[in-house]
Amino acid sequence: MVLLLENLIVFLTFGKLIDPLADKATQISILAALTFNDIIPLWMLIVVFVKEFVMIAGASFLYGKELVVSSRWFGKLATVLFYLAIVCSFFITYWNSLLIHHTKLPQFDMYLYYLALAATLFSLAMYFKTFYQQGYLKKENLKIENQK
Repeated sequence: MVLLLENLIVFLTFGKLIDPLADKATQISILAALTFNDIIPLWMLIVVFVKEFVMIAGASFLYGKELVVSSRWFGKLATVLFYLAIVCSFFITYWNSLLIHHTKLPQFDMYLYYLALAATLFSLAMYFKTFYQQGYLKKENLKIENQK
C-alpha cells in the first residue's frame, strides 16, 4: 500500500511537469502552422519558442532540485489569450475564404496575438521575480552539487 501511494505521488508530481509541457508543445505547433501559412509573423513564433525553452529549462533545473514549478495565473492568462487568438485566426480565415460574403472580416486577431505576446513576456518576468524572491535564483542556490 505504501509503495502504491509513493508511486501515485511520483506520478502526480511528474504530471505537474509534463502537462504544461504538452500544452506548450501544442501551442507552439499551432503557432508554427500559422506562421507557415503567413497568418502570424515568424518573429512572434521565435519569441514564444525562446520564452518557452527558457521556462522548460528552468523548470527542469528546479525539478532536479526537487522543486516542482506550478503554474500561476499570469501563465494561464497568456495561454488563454494565445488560444483565443488562434481560434479567432481560424474563424477569420475561414470566413474570409468563403465566396458568399461580400465583406471580409478585419484581422483583429493580430491584436490578440500582440496582447498574448505581452502577457507571455510578463509571465516570464513574473516567474523570474517570484523565484528570485523565494531564493531559488540566488547564486549560492544555483550551484550544482558534485556527486563523487
